[in-house]
Amino acid sequence: MKNKLLALLITACMLFALMPAVAGASDMAVETKSVEIKLAIGSPTLTVNGTTSTIQKPYKQNGTTMVPLSVITKAFGAGLKLENNKIITLTYNKTTVVLTIGSKTVKVNGSPITLTAEPKIVNSVTMVPLRVIVSAFGATLALNGNDITIKGLMAAAPGTSTGTNTGGINSDAGKTYVGDSYYNWSMKYPSDFVMAYQSNNGMITQWASVADDRKVAIFIEDVDQAYSREELREFAEDYFGTDEFAVEKKTITVGDLSFEKIISKTRSGWYYEYRVIQVNDRIYMAATGVQATTKDKLDALQDILNSFKPSFAKNDLTLKDITKVKDGYVTTVDKDFGLTVNMPVNWTRLESAPNPIFVSEDGLMFFNISSLEDNDTAQAWEKRSREKLEQSFVSDYLRNVKDTTVALKDGEAQVLSYEYSFDKEKWHKQYQLFFVSGEHKYQLKFYYNEGVKVDGESIYNKIVSSIDIDTEYVDSNFSELEDSEALEQLTVKKSSKAYGYSIELPQSWMAESKDFEDTTVEYYTDYGDFMIDIWEDEKATDVVDYIKNYLTTDEDMKDAGAQVKSTTTATVGNGISATKLVVDFNKLTAPTTETYLIFEKNGITYVIYYTITQANNTDSNRAAVEKVIGSFTFTS
Repeated sequence: MKNKLLALLITACMLFALMPAVAGASDMAVETKSVEIKLAIGSPTLTVNGTTSTIQKPYKQNGTTMVPLSVITKAFGAGLKLENNKIITLTYNKTTVVLTIGSKTVKVNGSPITLTAEPKIVNSVTMVPLRVIVSAFGATLALNGNDITIKGLMAAAPGTSTGTNTGGINSDAGKTYVGDSYYNWSMKYPSDFVMAYQSNNGMITQWASVADDRKVAIFIEDVDQAYSREELREFAEDYFGTDEFAVEKKTITVGDLSFEKIISKTRSGWYYEYRVIQVNDRIYMAATGVQATTKDKLDALQDILNSFKPSFAKNDLTLKDITKVKDGYVTTVDKDFGLTVNMPVNWTRLESAPNPIFVSEDGLMFFNISSLEDNDTAQAWEKRSREKLEQSFVSDYLRNVKDTTVALKDGEAQVLSYEYSFDKEKWHKQYQLFFVSGEHKYQLKFYYNEGVKVDGESIYNKIVSSIDIDTEYVDSNFSELEDSEALEQLTVKKSSKAYGYSIELPQSWMAESKDFEDTTVEYYTDYGDFMIDIWEDEKATDVVDYIKNYLTTDEDMKDAGAQVKSTTTATVGNGISATKLVVDFNKLTAPTTETYLIFEKNGITYVIYYTITQANNTDSNRAAVEKVIGSFTFTS
């Protein structure tokens, strides 16, 4: 009993001692305030406790109301953290809500909830599902048609925000116009639309209504000459679909600007209006579209078209800049390959290519992922590549071969740099980067012409310094990917029943025409091409004479500098005697040497010929082709 009484006295004294401190803290605490939020689907007006502001219009998707994230953070005083430009963590008192751009899974205090619509970036603004967040914050939500009223309490302590300068977190408050400061255009903000597409360099931007029955788009193209009226109209018609035709063509004036206007119709139920104008060396086209039975439905979008200007007022606070270009570079994110890289604005991503490939008049960049074999390293990989390079080029066509390293954001990469030429006059610089992480290896090839006006070395350095590879994503989503190294030692036996022969080809060769029952088959190599041509009912001597005559009399052959270097006898396969013609083409951009092997059996003449660029006419490359020729066998 004595011990119990002593414990109670000690506890009472502790509570008494703490009382002044608690009272002081209470005096300094932020008073919890009630909050009433009013907004409406399709309306840019937001009211918080009677104070009105402008937001991007809320919309419904699959029955889920989507609102700008700033409505939540600012109205409730919630904390915000953005990671990797896609993971959003909201904190409100003791509640944590985690959303991911593009994912329908939301976690509330760690418990997952599946939604019917995922958070997404719309016009550079993050739109999030309203109800799940409001419920998590203990607020009430009342709906009356499109009108929404939310009542709740501000956070006990204001939350902090980190990582919110990217990913479209900030609101569009006060923005009534949109444009691109790099391409120099602007127009009224299509606030009831969502940005559906923006090309890698921002030269094409498209918006669509949530129901996808109305569209607005801007197209930009740089040209090197003045376009006539008809050429500007043809520019628009080049964007026509296969079932689209013009119903109106004329020149119009809007303010002090003259546009070529085309209205078109599709058989699938759409009307489009195109307006095209050229300013100096740039063509601008503003376009709208509606799914409708009559073209007068386009009238609802006239206000947007009429507002378009080939200019951008940088000091206009009502103008939202959606440019993707910064200091002449564009940040490209290829989520499928886990790659983020800054590329010059004039470099174009080849959309048809499976791998990230960027091209321009100045050069090319290629990115590839393959599996890492046991005990392989980036150093060993680079060494093998250098050996292959030096075996593939005649020494006079290759110079300044160097092995170095470079620090990427994800670790150190091996670098093989060199200069090569096909004519000893025009030289090209190439870098190959070899990087290994986890279960995969990554190769980047960057090439530029030394004669280009731009500073290729500077471009390379800026690109490499920006490369960021999500190696964890790659290891999770890519499995075994054999590269061309694995194919170089493998062959495949091809046969022709119609013409009675077989031949073994390296599996690394790529087929252009691979039907061996046809009269022609053709394959490409790293250094030229290889072909088998069948001449039915022709004598070998006649074919030899025809080829010689063609090489010496055809104008195209003369322009290419065709010159028969030698005519000898050679052996094909296992003892097949053939006439061998060796021909140089010295006036091509990449001079080549072609070798013809012509032989006959059973009234059929077979012509095997292969091309090797003179820069690649090494013992190693010739031996590879001669091995193939040595495998040729008659099967009947």
